[in-house]
Amino acid sequence: MDGNMTDRKPKILIIEDNPVDREVATGVLEEHGFDVVTLVSAVNCLETIVSEKPDLLLLDVMMPELNGNEALTIIREKFSSIELPIIMVTAKSDASDVVVSLKNGANDYITKPIQFEVAFRRIHTHLSLALQAQAMAQAKELAAIHAMIATFNHEINNPLSAACINLDLLKGESDTNPRLLKIEDALWRIADIVKKISLVLEKSSVEYEKYGSHLKIIKLKS
Repeated sequence: MDGNMTDRKPKILIIEDNPVDREVATGVLEEHGFDVVTLVSAVNCLETIVSEKPDLLLLDVMMPELNGNEALTIIREKFSSIELPIIMVTAKSDASDVVVSLKNGANDYITKPIQFEVAFRRIHTHLSLALQAQAMAQAKELAAIHAMIATFNHEINNPLSAACINLDLLKGESDTNPRLLKIEDALWRIADIVKKISLVLEKSSVEYEKYGSHLKIIKLKS
């Protein structure tokens, strides 16, 4: 979910109420190089997803309190199938539940008892697809940002150049006027900001920082 799977172990969240199934799946996945987080119930699972940022979710269909399909619907309101691939884990007799799961946004399903050779293939497939989709989304985002920056820089540079030229003419008449010096300082600051914005065009990715409680801004080189 955070786009850095290549730098660490892929993290899988298992939501399974059966302790034996949960422990077996955890042990096998950890042996094969996965970082595993588990929940015994889907209730409040969004909190764990937000805090742990798993790359993929193995979600049991039949659970008390909140079943897998109900949890799936709640999760898909917050996270798309690209952001968080979900593989449903179901008994072979629950074919109708599988249909519902796929309609509600599940990426895939596996049946109990889990055949881990099959499970690994499906897990790796969906992790790979998610990475490719995230890379494409980031590339599109970067291209849009580059086009926007190039456009705005062009639009800013024209009036900025005109202002600098006219300021030089005014300074020729009185280069000690404190108001003109303040204007000159402000124009140089604008020119420096434009230069920093231009440097974003040289980056292969864009960094963000928080601005207020709900907004993000592009982090410019200081």
